Amino acid sequence: MRGKQNELLSEKILESIPENIKPIEFLTELLNIGKESAYRRMRSEIPFTFEEITKLALELDFSVDEIIGKNKEERIFLDLQVNSSSSHEESFLATIQEYYKYTELISNANDKEVFCALNRLSVATMLGFDTLFKLYYYNWKHQTYNVSINDPFSVTVIPPEVNALRHQFKLLKPDIYNVHYIIDRDIFQNTTRMIQYYYNRKLISDEEIVILKDELNCVLKNIEMVMQTGCNETGASASYYLSLLDIEMNSNCATFDGNIACLYWMHPVNSICIVNQEVCNMQKRWIESIKKYSILVTLSNEILQAEFINKQVQYLNNLTKEIVYF
Repeated sequence: MRGKQNELLSEKILESIPENIKPIEFLTELLNIGKESAYRRMRSEIPFTFEEITKLALELDFSVDEIIGKNKEERIFLDLQVNSSSSHEESFLATIQEYYKYTELISNANDKEVFCALNRLSVATMLGFDTLFKLYYYNWKHQTYNVSINDPFSVTVIPPEVNALRHQFKLLKPDIYNVHYIIDRDIFQNTTRMIQYYYNRKLISDEEIVILKDELNCVLKNIEMVMQTGCNETGASASYYLSLLDIEMNSNCATFDGNIACLYWMHPVNSICIVNQEVCNMQKRWIESIKKYSILVTLSNEILQAEFINKQVQYLNNLTKEIVYF
């Protein structure tokens, strides 16, 4: 699949670039790779990444779906970062790098719209909060790798490369507009139960609970601001809908400069990327259809806004309570 995909892309590059431009020089400049890497891609020895395919599609004006999933209608292309043989630090960094590339592509597009269906706070929400992001890394490490389940939260250190990448997110264009969030009415519950679990096991201290609660309150205030103003902290347009039905998992669908892509989070951090146009359009229609079972609370429904905010505050006030298992 990947070999045929590379062949199709190599053919598209050769037929699309002007005759006076050498393909290898074109690739090295556009993709910021070395000549040897460019040669290996053109010879199908290593695959082009999703980011590279999308950059080429935007530059050479062809559809991503012309390259991916073209030959077999019953198949779709899944892009999942897999680093099972790497250390947890390397694997986590690679995962965040993939998400950064996806976000960067959308951010740099001129025409873009994003639909999100969320049943829990996303990793994107945590990027700007040191302790919450550390919590997601801590939990991800425990669930993904065979590490001691008795390591306290306090000894966890975010790899410096990951922190550097977190700061790069702040440099992306802040003008992503038309972001539509359809959220579960209990969106804070999963995160608060995670904190309760580690706190009950005495792996999170009282001092850390205070910091986590403060940061979660900031997240909630950001959501409340969008509900009341229709804009996020950067001034970008956004809207919230409260779903009356349960949302099974976090997912989003982004359209940007004639392209479309979807992310499905199988875990709060790890995501699966799909760029098959038919599947992405189906996902977009599904997310849009959820609005039929949702209530718009941005710039409207102040009573429902208040009820939602108060419910999340209750979750935050219960961080130090014992978990009710049944």
